Amino acid sequence: MLTGFNEDVEYDGQLFHVQTEDKGVGNPVIESLVYTGGEIVGSRRGSYADLKTPAGFPESEVQRRLEGQHKAIIREVLSGRFDPDGPKPFGHNIITNRSLDEVVLGHLANSVGNEIIRLEIEAGQAFEEGTRPTLRLRVLGEESDRPIAGARVTVKLITNREKPSELFSGTTGPDGRVAATFEIPDLAGASAAVLCQAEGAGSNAEIKQMLRERETTSGK
Repeated sequence: MLTGFNEDVEYDGQLFHVQTEDKGVGNPVIESLVYTGGEIVGSRRGSYADLKTPAGFPESEVQRRLEGQHKAIIREVLSGRFDPDGPKPFGHNIITNRSLDEVVLGHLANSVGNEIIRLEIEAGQAFEEGTRPTLRLRVLGEESDRPIAGARVTVKLITNREKPSELFSGTTGPDGRVAATFEIPDLAGASAAVLCQAEGAGSNAEIKQMLRERETTSGK
């Protein structure tokens, strides 16, 4: 499974969050979701089953499709595709002589940055319902291994019943580390996961871990 993309995009004063991820070789689908105000306002699913070879799926081609679909969704956000009031006339909020393609490419160029980052969780940490863990995270440059200071780190709770909710938000220190303390509610049997996301150096990374049900003891 390839690392996906998470990006905030502004259109006409409204903030949209675009998330694109690879669902994995067992389900060869690239899924993009568009959020605003905590609600999903758009989605797209594209299969890459056609890329399968006897050796599996070529990672470079899957990555190309992942990036292509993410860029296409951003293009639609910037064109007003997901505006509740409908698309505005082109150029109404763009003080520029550039075409829409140039605006989109400029936005993507600014978001690429100089270094891909990775997000790490301190070994041995697990998540359980109804607890208050302190999660120790670190953001590093993928190739340089240098700490990324000032990276924005968020922790979200994702369930099959509710909208995603933010549990923590903070920034990394000079050593690229941040300690996130947050409450995990009892979820009454819902399937849930903790999603950790980092944005810094013009790049982003994420880690997702499933929640364990809280162990209960009974006695007579």
